[in-house]
Amino acid sequence: MERFRFFVVLHCLSKYNGERSIYAIYHLLQGKKSSQTIQDAKLFKLESFFQLMQQLSKKDINDIIFELQTSDVISLTRKDTYILTEKGLFYLENYKKKYPIPPYLNGWKNHKKALLLWQRFSLAVQTLSFLLYENSSFTPVINDDETQRFVKSYLKKIRNRYDTAGEIFNEVFSLLQPLPQMQAEIFVLHLSGYHRVGYTIEQIGSILQLDTEYTFLLFQAVLHYMIDTIETNPIRYRHLMSLVEQDDQSIVPLTQSAQKTYELLCLNKSITEIAIIRNLKESTIEDHIVEIASELKSFNIEPFVSNDLQGKIIESFQTLRTKRLKPIRSSLNDTVSYFQIRLVLGRMEC
Repeated sequence: MERFRFFVVLHCLSKYNGERSIYAIYHLLQGKKSSQTIQDAKLFKLESFFQLMQQLSKKDINDIIFELQTSDVISLTRKDTYILTEKGLFYLENYKKKYPIPPYLNGWKNHKKALLLWQRFSLAVQTLSFLLYENSSFTPVINDDETQRFVKSYLKKIRNRYDTAGEIFNEVFSLLQPLPQMQAEIFVLHLSGYHRVGYTIEQIGSILQLDTEYTFLLFQAVLHYMIDTIETNPIRYRHLMSLVEQDDQSIVPLTQSAQKTYELLCLNKSITEIAIIRNLKESTIEDHIVEIASELKSFNIEPFVSNDLQGKIIESFQTLRTKRLKPIRSSLNDTVSYFQIRLVLGRMEC
């Protein structure tokens, strides 16, 4: 039970506190693009782990749960739902010391950008390294055609390879310097160049005597830190900024289906009308609206839940200290819908 994956499951269970099943953990770590998973990630403060352990299968989750329950670390509250025991809380505190989570880790916000940045940066560094030695024959570390086209176009714009290489080095050195040495080392060891083949995450974990999955998480955390820092200082990190995926500010950060619903809402279509137009259930449209409310502060939820009801729901939540919908609804004598409760809770976390 010393593996990092046990800590992640325990951490998620402690956050859910018996209010979500173990499969909510699976969907979170897989990065399921559903309104429920996205809302839960925000509601329970688990955005950091979104889509960061896709290698874990449902069987893996069940196996971990079985071992944790057998060891009296968790206890069953209802079907597929668990809370931590006192022993579990003790384990969790020890795990936190062994596997500290970098504060800049944010899978929900940066998982897509992190992948693209690494693909572009690692291939650009490898290619530039070989070109500096007048060698254009090598096996690229990234086989993705789109990435290769991007890097080829990027390098064509370079006037002086030596100057550019030095400037990129200075930018990366500046970024990595404030980080813990281990995290910076993981990033550098993973890079390839002329007469240098980058180590795999598994090899790096072995070298540094770290759990492989924890090594991968630290590597991702470095990328997330780089993205946030680069975007905050685009002029200082102008070379790296050109490798970061640029957001289209005209596009709302929603799942594709929720985006279509949002566009229809902007045309003053009702939930029923949107459901008919899109040939979807009204409950699905409601899921989209909850997602929209949790992502966009400017989105007005009053047409769906009055200010008076919003206040009552918030008061009930603060009194009961639970994010479970049924107790909140019961406390309000079933005068509000589950949709309205979810909408208000989602807005609270926006």
